[in-house]
Amino acid sequence: MRILIGFNGSEAAMAALHDLLYAGLPDETEAIILTVAESWLQPKTVREAASIAAAAKAKLCNDFPTWTIRAETASGSPPREILARAESFDPDMIIVGEPRKTISEGNLFIGHTSQTILTEAECSVRIARGTEGSEPHAKKMLVAFDGSVGAINAVDSIAGRTWSAGTIVQLLAVADSSVLGSIGRFTPRMNDAVVEAKFASQWAETLAAASLEKLRNAGISSSVEVKFGHPKDVIIKEAESWNADTIFVGPHCAANSFERFLIGSVSMAVAARASCSVEVVRCGSSQ
Repeated sequence: MRILIGFNGSEAAMAALHDLLYAGLPDETEAIILTVAESWLQPKTVREAASIAAAAKAKLCNDFPTWTIRAETASGSPPREILARAESFDPDMIIVGEPRKTISEGNLFIGHTSQTILTEAECSVRIARGTEGSEPHAKKMLVAFDGSVGAINAVDSIAGRTWSAGTIVQLLAVADSSVLGSIGRFTPRMNDAVVEAKFASQWAETLAAASLEKLRNAGISSSVEVKFGHPKDVIIKEAESWNADTIFVGPHCAANSFERFLIGSVSMAVAARASCSVEVVRCGSSQ
């Protein structure tokens, strides 16, 4: 696996490195740490950037002795330089750090670098919100699941990695108005709330059957849950109440960044508002 890490030496960036310990990444990973010098924020010089990147490399080499790791620097706009390096390196995933917040703080926006990369990157993107020094524990991963190719790719990504014993995956199917409308066309009695819940549950279990089997065959405990409401809100609230470590989102595939921006609003909202790490799995990523 090939990963590109945008690293500026901030507290959030350091926590993102720690978060990689719990991302299930393979022993054969090839990583580039890229630190960009910019005139108005730290680091301001290439020399400072080189020192910051070297420190990050030393940490990763200690944490992941089997990885192949390079530290690199550039000058200019961080998101532009990261995306430009991604074009030549062709990573499976770009990783950037964001501060860890709670829902109560009303977090509606994400940093400019993260937002630009989420919108324009051709590969998967992990918005990492780690906590340095956190104790190891069995990971809980929430997958926003609607049966689409993107959602199935997210499940495939999880199933293809190595996780610690006790790891749990919950597939979350959100039944919003469009889903209930589709079910209602085949179910005349959908005005009954009990019947509505029953058919929504059957709908989710049918969609998720193959993915659940794939996860269980990979030795990962998994289940499917159905919630009602708007996906942007339900995913965040469920991740918070369930104390998820990572949310996996597989947005619908799109041909270009403008289309991804239009149809990826749920992914962007989740990435901005979640208190945990969020991994947006792009179609075609070879993870």
